[in-house]
Amino acid sequence: MFKRFSKAFSAMRHTGGVSFVERLLKRTRFDYRKEIGDGLDSSVVTAPIQWIQRALPEATLTVRKRTADGTHDEMPGHKMLELIARPNPYYGDITLWNATLLSYLLDGNAYWIKVRSRIGRPAELWYVPHWTMEPKAATDGSEFLTHYTYSPGGGAAPVDLELDEVIHFRHGLDPRNLRKGLSPLAGTIREIFMDLEGSNFVASLLRNMGVPGVVISPKNGGTVAPEDVQATKAWFNQSFSGDRRGGALVMGAPTDVSPYGFNPQQMNMSEARDIAEERVCACLGIPAAVVGFGAGLQTSKVGATMAELTKLAWRNGVLPLCRLLADELDRSLLPDFGDPAGLKSHFDTSEVLALQDDMDKAASRWNTMIQGGWVMMSEGREAMGLDADDSHKIYLRPAMSLEVPAGGTPAGAALAQEAGRQEEQEEDGKALKSLDGQKHGDDHGHSHDHPRASRAVMRAGAVFVNALQKQEGPLEKAFERRLKAFFADLGKAAKRAAGASMSAEDLTAVVGPKSASGFEEKSDELLVAQILDKLGIAAHRTTFQKLYEAHYVDTAKKVSEAAELAGLPGSLPDPVARAVAGAGGRRSGLVDLSAQTRKAMFDAIAEGRAEGEGVTQVANRIAGYVEGGHWQTPDVRARIIARSETKYAQNVSTVERAKAAGVERFIIFDGRLGEGRSDPDHIARNGSIVDAAEASQIAADEHPNGTLSFAPYFGEDE
Repeated sequence: MFKRFSKAFSAMRHTGGVSFVERLLKRTRFDYRKEIGDGLDSSVVTAPIQWIQRALPEATLTVRKRTADGTHDEMPGHKMLELIARPNPYYGDITLWNATLLSYLLDGNAYWIKVRSRIGRPAELWYVPHWTMEPKAATDGSEFLTHYTYSPGGGAAPVDLELDEVIHFRHGLDPRNLRKGLSPLAGTIREIFMDLEGSNFVASLLRNMGVPGVVISPKNGGTVAPEDVQATKAWFNQSFSGDRRGGALVMGAPTDVSPYGFNPQQMNMSEARDIAEERVCACLGIPAAVVGFGAGLQTSKVGATMAELTKLAWRNGVLPLCRLLADELDRSLLPDFGDPAGLKSHFDTSEVLALQDDMDKAASRWNTMIQGGWVMMSEGREAMGLDADDSHKIYLRPAMSLEVPAGGTPAGAALAQEAGRQEEQEEDGKALKSLDGQKHGDDHGHSHDHPRASRAVMRAGAVFVNALQKQEGPLEKAFERRLKAFFADLGKAAKRAAGASMSAEDLTAVVGPKSASGFEEKSDELLVAQILDKLGIAAHRTTFQKLYEAHYVDTAKKVSEAAELAGLPGSLPDPVARAVAGAGGRRSGLVDLSAQTRKAMFDAIAEGRAEGEGVTQVANRIAGYVEGGHWQTPDVRARIIARSETKYAQNVSTVERAKAAGVERFIIFDGRLGEGRSDPDHIARNGSIVDAAEASQIAADEHPNGTLSFAPYFGEDE
């Protein structure tokens, strides 16, 4: 049976179209399709289609290329986009799309013809009405589609076109003819006819059933001479029409005067016509209210607001169209401009006013998830259509939400083994020189009149310190990447804010004498304040603080991993994480982001004005100055901050982690670069034993290039 089945379908056979009789609506032999024609004369059809035609241009057609990391790069200069923007010498892209939508929504099929250049690339695109194009198949059904027959009319002979010369936008597939799309309005033929007939009925009544306002007749069936009838009619019209309406009527003989007319309520077809409006709009995915139909306006008075209905129209009506049109372009036009691998057409809706509320809600939702530490910053940026790189692959996780292991690994055995392995190493021996009996002071006023650790204790502590040293490099690099990304974003934001705030007059105005710093304070003070206000520096400070806190917590985690080598459990208690994150937040405040940004803007404006630069050049200069700060370059700025803050974060984490385990004293490891490279006072305090408060103060006073580290001290007998 399987063999017979396989043999029967080794070559697919395709169906043809159905007969005219089969296309008639069910339960009737009346051809409603023929009666409504192309539908262009029906307002119930054209009104929602015109709404979609007006809405679609708000979205921007783009071509995106998928990168190796899963993100997308826009290709605004792609040749396909240029051709669609200027499809031919006689109309532009909006007209092209409007005509395409008309055919697509009326018939379920829309067609473009490609006119190629001498090198075979499409040079022009032409819309043709849907009734002029017919897809054709092989007569024996062996091929689904062989060509298109274009019948331009006007006495011109039909033309057969190759498949690659036609772009065919289909609304699904019509089961009656699988080569064509199914009209979205196919199921509303009767309703459209009903609306047309209702409109014709009322118009006919008004046109053909004019009636007199009153009837004047002799009382009791008397007769009047024709000349008296005309005289009475003329007299009545003259006396009681126009401004004389409402005057007194006095007749000289017994007379009946009766009002006469047609009741307007008999012409009320609103309920029947509402049905047509509702169903046509439903088939197009558009709420009737956004079109302005009475049926929709009645329902919009309660329930959904007009803004919500407009958003629904975009979601159900316009966005599916965007996806379908883009998909057909990918199949039928994009390959004509080179290898389409990794490329995809896309309608960008970020500027669509009706969807902005969605963008705001999405941004708020992603911001909450990022701030809560649920997702990485890179995921949020990608979801909002922003570029993301490795520097954004970080979690901004609050300290109180950290996962804390239920228990720790007992210390002791690992410490002894590592201490034994380290004992023979010459490099560690140099770094662990005992300076027993010496008393020194450093330039910060800290006394070195402290007890000294023995060589054995120093060797044990060196295992922990060496582990910290191995962690420094990766931690510094990771923090450096995040800082560079942050400063780059800050520079771009400053550039945008400056471009929106400055004018040519701001760069040429001279108000008052120059100050010692070289800029016109009276004119620039207000300008810089305006730029800072647009920049929203407070929000950037918050992000900067979160970066610090996240880095400090990451460092604390690594320190906890090394804690077992110092005789401490390897977990990170929540109070310790909060204390470390708090220290990071306080340290971020030492970088006066507002003042540095403000000074950078003053310097950039002053120097740009001196060079005679315009608004764009000065805005670019501001971006560079804000990004680099007083270090001039963002690379140096990020590197110095990352190095000094990683070392300080390690020391704070060591002290806080040991304090949580009941350790109150610490061994100082410092001056390990040797004479000539390390500060003599730092060499002198190497091996000293200090309490927790002193250790915290020494760490806070350390300069950016220091090598200061601490190891927990348990005592000689521990």
